[in-house]
Amino acid sequence: MTDVDVQARLAALREQYGRRLRDDLQTMMAQTRELSEHQTAVKADSLETLRQGLHRMAGSAGTFGYAALSQDAREMEVWLQTLIEGSSQPTLQMLTALHDRLSNSYRNLEPVQVAEVDEHVDSQLLASGERAIRVAVLADGDTGELIRSLSGFGYECRDLDAREIGADWRPDIAIVDTAKVEYDVWKPAVGAIPEAALIVLSAAGDFETRLDAVRNGAQGFFMHPVDVPSLEHRLRYLINLPQQDPYRVLIVDDDIELAEHFRLTLKQAGIESRVISDPRDVLIGLRDIVPDLVLIDINMPGCSGPELARIIRFDDDWLKIPLIYLSAESNVHRQAQALAQAGDDFLVKPIGDMALVSAVTARAQRSRQLSMALARDGLTGLIKHPAIKELIELEVARSQRTQAGACVVMIDIDRFKSINDTYGHGTGDYVIRLLANLLRQRLRRVDHVGRYGGEEFVAVLPSCQLENARETIERIRISFSQLECVAADEVFHATFSAGVASTREWPNAEALLEAADKAMYEAKQAGRNQTRIATP
Repeated sequence: MTDVDVQARLAALREQYGRRLRDDLQTMMAQTRELSEHQTAVKADSLETLRQGLHRMAGSAGTFGYAALSQDAREMEVWLQTLIEGSSQPTLQMLTALHDRLSNSYRNLEPVQVAEVDEHVDSQLLASGERAIRVAVLADGDTGELIRSLSGFGYECRDLDAREIGADWRPDIAIVDTAKVEYDVWKPAVGAIPEAALIVLSAAGDFETRLDAVRNGAQGFFMHPVDVPSLEHRLRYLINLPQQDPYRVLIVDDDIELAEHFRLTLKQAGIESRVISDPRDVLIGLRDIVPDLVLIDINMPGCSGPELARIIRFDDDWLKIPLIYLSAESNVHRQAQALAQAGDDFLVKPIGDMALVSAVTARAQRSRQLSMALARDGLTGLIKHPAIKELIELEVARSQRTQAGACVVMIDIDRFKSINDTYGHGTGDYVIRLLANLLRQRLRRVDHVGRYGGEEFVAVLPSCQLENARETIERIRISFSQLECVAADEVFHATFSAGVASTREWPNAEALLEAADKAMYEAKQAGRNQTRIATP
C-alpha cells in the first residue's frame, strides 16, 4: 500500500466515522429522551449504556478531528459515572440538560483538520544498497592502516583533504585523529562538511578530553590503539541503517474504525500492525506476528483490557512484550488498577497521530533492544546459540510453506587456537569481533547471523539459492582474509573456512545444520580458507 493509498484510506475512515458519529449522537439523544420520560425509575443499566457510548466517543472523536466533542463527551461521561457510583437518580433538569448538550454537539459537528503523519527520515539515513558509506579520515598522512581496515568492511574511505571534498563526493562520517592533527587544522576541515558525523580519536581518555570532544560536536570517541570492530560498530550506529524488520504492533480494540485508523497511521510511519477486535483472537494474533508491542483497549465487551493482559502473561513467551493500555479512561486510580494487573504503560485517548507514532516507536524500540540483549552474545552482539537454532527451524518451516529455498552457512576461524596461543586471548576476542562485524555488515538485512560457539558462526539466508549463498560467503571470506589484525606491534591476517547447505536437499533443521558443518570441515581438510557446498 502506497502513501497515497494510505491517505485515501484515512480520509475514507474519517468520512465513515463522521457518519457513525451522527448516528451515535442521535441514538444517545433518543436514549436521554426516553430516560426523561421515566426519570422516576431510571435503571442503572440504562445509564451505564449511555455512559459507555460517551466513553467510546471521548476516546475516538479527538483522533478523527472532533476535539471539542471529545472533551464534551468526557465531561458527560464523568457526570454519569458519578451518578452510577452514587446510586443517585437523575432529575428531569439533569436529563434535559444532558439532552440539550448532546443536541448542541450534534448541531456543531465540524471536524478540525487532522495533521498527516510523515514517515520519519533521518538526515543521515542511508538506504541499503544505494551506495557505500563514505568515510573521510584526517590523521596527518598516517591514515593508510585505518583506511584499509574500514575499506575491508565495505566503506568508501578517503583522506580528509579539501581537494577531495566536492559536490560529487561528500563524506557521511569524518574521523579525526586529534593526537596527530592540530585543532586549527582539523576544525575548519570538519566545518566544511557540517552534514558529516564526527568521530574523534585521541591519545588521552580523561574527562576533560572527552568533554572537549563533545563540545566540538563529536558523536564518537576512541582512544589509541583504536579498536577497529568497536569503531565499525559506532559507524553503523551513526549512519542509522534501518533495522532488519519494521516494528510490529498488535492492536486490540473493539472500535474497528478507530483501530483501523491507528493501523494506517502506524503503517505510514513504517510500523506494521494487525487489528484484533475480538479479545478471544489475541493468542492467535500473538503467534502470527510476534509483536514488539501490544496496544490494548480497557473497555471491551466480554473481556476487559486488564483481564486480557493477565491472560497474555500466562504464557512465558509473551512475558517480555510490553502491554500498553490505550483507553479513554482518565481516572488516575482506575489507570493504576489496570497497570497493577499486568500492564506496562497507559496512553489516554484521544491521542494525536504523531503522539501515537512517537509513543509506539519509543516503546517498540526499547522492547526490541531488550529482546536482542537477551538473545545476543555478549562479545559479538550476534544471536546466541539457542536462538540461531530456533531461527533455522523457523526458516526450514517457512521454506517448506513457500517453496522458497533457504541456506545455512557454518563458519569457523582457521587456526584460532594458534592465534590465542601466539597473541593472547584478548587478540583472539578481537578477531572474533572483527569477523562478527564483517558478517553483520555484508549479509542482507533479511539474513540472520549468530555465534554458534567459540570461533564458530552460523548464518541463515532466507530465499537464497545455493550458488548465490556460496558467492556471498566467498566475497566475505576474501574480505576477511585481507583485513589487518594488530597485536602489539605485529600485523597478521586471519582466515575462515565455511560450509553451505540448502533446505532443498535437507528439509530437516538438524540435518541441515549437520550438513553445513560437515562441508565446513571438508573445507578445512582441503587446505582451509575456502567455502564448500554440502552434497547429499
